Formats: sequence, C-alpha cells, structure tokens
Amino acid sequence: MGFTCGIVGLPNAGKSTLFNLIARAEVPAENYPFCTIDPNIGVVSVPDANLDRIARITHPEKITPTNLRVYDIAGLVKGAYKGEGLGNQFLGQIRGVDAIVHVVRCFQDGNIAHVYNRVDPVADLEVILTELAMADLEIVQKRKDAIAKSLRVGKKDFVKGEQALLDTAEKALQRGECLIDTGLELDQSLMKSWGILTAKPYLVVANIGENDVSSPPPTVQALAAWGRSHDRKVIPISTKFELEASELDEEERREFLSSIGIEHSGIDALIRSCYEILDLITFYTPVGQELRAWTLKKGGTLHEAAGLIHTDIQEGFIKADVIALADFLKHQGLHAAKEEGAVLTEGREFVLRNEDVVIVHFR
Repeated sequence: MGFTCGIVGLPNAGKSTLFNLIARAEVPAENYPFCTIDPNIGVVSVPDANLDRIARITHPEKITPTNLRVYDIAGLVKGAYKGEGLGNQFLGQIRGVDAIVHVVRCFQDGNIAHVYNRVDPVADLEVILTELAMADLEIVQKRKDAIAKSLRVGKKDFVKGEQALLDTAEKALQRGECLIDTGLELDQSLMKSWGILTAKPYLVVANIGENDVSSPPPTVQALAAWGRSHDRKVIPISTKFELEASELDEEERREFLSSIGIEHSGIDALIRSCYEILDLITFYTPVGQELRAWTLKKGGTLHEAAGLIHTDIQEGFIKADVIALADFLKHQGLHAAKEEGAVLTEGREFVLRNEDVVIVHFR
C-alpha cells in the first residue's frame, strides 16, 4: 500500500523528465508543447534503508517496500479550463491522487522553448494554480446547480453542511485561491467526492539547470520566497542532471552527487516531503518469509493497519505485538526484545507510531 501523486505544470517545464527520474521510465520529453498526450503512470518503490536493517536480522526471502504511484499529465496553459491548449480534460485523470507536485521551470535554455517566451517561475506557478482553481469552480457550480434542481423536485440530495461549504468554496475559487491555502476547515470526504484539486496537499519542484546545482539562481530564490509566504515546500531539483546521474550504479551515483556537494538526491527529498505533507508514517511487518513496508496515515490505528495488510486480518483481528524499530534493531529481533520487555501487546485502537514493527494475531 502506497500513495499517489499527480505531476502538473506548463509545457516544457520538465514534468516528463521528473517522471522519468522518479519511475526510471522512458517517457518522451520532447521540446514542444503537449508532448505528453495520455497520462503516464509509473509505480516506484520508496527507498527505505530500514528494510535492509531489519532484513539483516530476519533474513526474509522477499522484501517488499511501499510504493509511490505517479501520474504525469499533459502540460496546461492559461485558459485550459476554458479549453485552451489541450483543455482541462486531463485534470480528471489526477482528481483521485493524494497530492499534487507542481513542476516549475527555473532554468535558462535557449534551445528549449517556453510557452510564454520568458522564465518566471512564480508567474508560471500562479497560472497553473489559477487553472486548477477555475476548474474546481466549474465543479462547485455544477454541484450547486444539481442541489438546487433536486430541491425544486422535493428531494434532499446533499449532506448536512454541504451547501454552506459550497458557497464558501465558490467565493474563494472565484478569487483564484487554492482551497487548501485559504485556512478554511475543509471536509476532505466531501472534497474527494466532488473531485476538488485545490483541496489536495501540494508542493513545488523548482526545476533548475545543470549548472545551477551548487548555487541556485535568482529564479529559485524568488520561488522559495513565494513558498515561504504561502507555507509551501519548494524543492530545487535539476531533473536532467539527476536523470543522467541515475544511470550510474548506486555507489557511483552517491559518490558523484557527494563530489558536487549533494548529500541527498532531489528525488529522496521529494518523497520525504510527500510523506510530510500527507501526514504519512511507515510501519513494517516481518512475517513468514516476507518483510514488508506499509504506508499509513498519521494517527492510524492497528485495526486500520490490519486492513491494509488484508481484510481477513482486519476482520479476524485479536491483538498485535508492536515494537519500535530502534528496539527491534537493538535487541536483534522480536524474541530477545520480548524478554527485555520492549514489546507491547496492543488492541485494535492502538495508534501506530512511525517505524513501528508489527506482528498481527488474528483468527
């Protein structure tokens, strides 16, 4: 069980190059608008050194990391919600994702066309955010019309509080605001049922040039200032540079990145940031011959975690042995940790902590 992200941006911002880097796929990344026609979908294993640490103790036959599913859609342009460019038809393909990654061009390259013939990352980002807001506004207004129609025929086809939330959302979207940036208390179940994009957590990837890796250019500084003012993460990544580096084997890649002062790759930072904005934790199940990592919403219970593993395990849940990863590693496994009293035996309402190791007992 993992999580999903949609990659959004203007044409030629570097979306498909980022996708290639994340998913190690070979998606065309050509120098013309709308190269990506259908959404590219990739699934990548989330790097997790803890799996190797646990495996050295449990010696599993199979190791299964959690995963990230990535959607790369066609580039949007100003007026996409009205049908400009390829229109907003592709936005429907990412309405089900957990988070949105905005890719913004911060590099100068005369050989790669910019749809507006200038490099202004803040302006580009605001174009895309406005397009998403206008697309959401259309959905909100259609939902309001549907409720009004149902009331005229004597039906109450809406839930408590929905009309008030629609009115509030409509006003914010008319101002071009992302709902998640308004500070409004959003009913996420309603947001999901409507298919609202601007209620989703998002972060920004500043796509920098190969020569800007060690010293971010003014364009990145301007974007970072925007991020601070909006309380949004901005992650500088040279997608082309890191894609080339990814062709090296792991050890050579790390040495190469370290030689130019990069301790962690941009993709590692991106994945960690996705966990943060989505409030996710990881837990581990070393059961039988398989060691597996799972992704769970922060505050999730053992019963919810059991449901991720299998519905039969959730339905037959009795109890679970839970041990913090640090204790599992310190005592070299569950058995010695039990003898030292480091293992908790908990019921279904126990709230899991990040990096817990879990053994579920069920009927």
